[in-house]
Amino acid sequence: MLKRGILIAIDGIDGAGKTTQCNLLKEWLDSKGYSSVIVKEPSRDGKYAQEIKKRSKRRIFNGKYTPDYELNLFIEDRKENVERFIQPALNENKIVIMDRYYFSTIAYQSALGIDADYIRKLNEVFAPIPDITIILDVTPKIGISRINGRGDRCDSFEKYEYLRKVRQKFLDMNGYPNLFIIDGDDKKTEKQVLENILYYVEPIIKKKLENNREVVIY
Repeated sequence: MLKRGILIAIDGIDGAGKTTQCNLLKEWLDSKGYSSVIVKEPSRDGKYAQEIKKRSKRRIFNGKYTPDYELNLFIEDRKENVERFIQPALNENKIVIMDRYYFSTIAYQSALGIDADYIRKLNEVFAPIPDITIILDVTPKIGISRINGRGDRCDSFEKYEYLRKVRQKFLDMNGYPNLFIIDGDDKKTEKQVLENILYYVEPIIKKKLENNREVVIY
């Protein structure tokens, strides 16, 4: 049993390998007998998540659809996620693995001109601060190549330039408490990237471990 829940955030630009590494980390936790859940953002069925996903297919800002409006969608969706999944799991002393978290909101929205510190403070009023955050760093070229490889078209110059700005915003987070940036490019296997993640994650878990618990997946 853990003395309290642990919150792990895995983040990075589109195509960085976040979902893959969340799943591999979950498998590792399963093998060790830890109790863990994966929570994905945007949420799967939240009211605000539906509009986020709809807008992601045709992301044009006009009228009420401003960067600030989009920021509010992510904030409200995250509030639902915290209330429905994140906080209850932490209260049950589980390990919560975030497949994206508010660091994505900071990076993507600040790349559109909103102040990064403002976004961070806005989130940390209600969103639990992770015990550890892993940023998987890849170039936009690699990220776009991976996105195209899974069948999603993502090859415009505008998308490349935007991801370049977003990546820099993630790199600018170096120095945040308990945040570590890991090279996730194609020179490393998925297993090697996981080993780098575990280098930082495992000591955090060991400090709070009393004994193993059943694993539960939402």
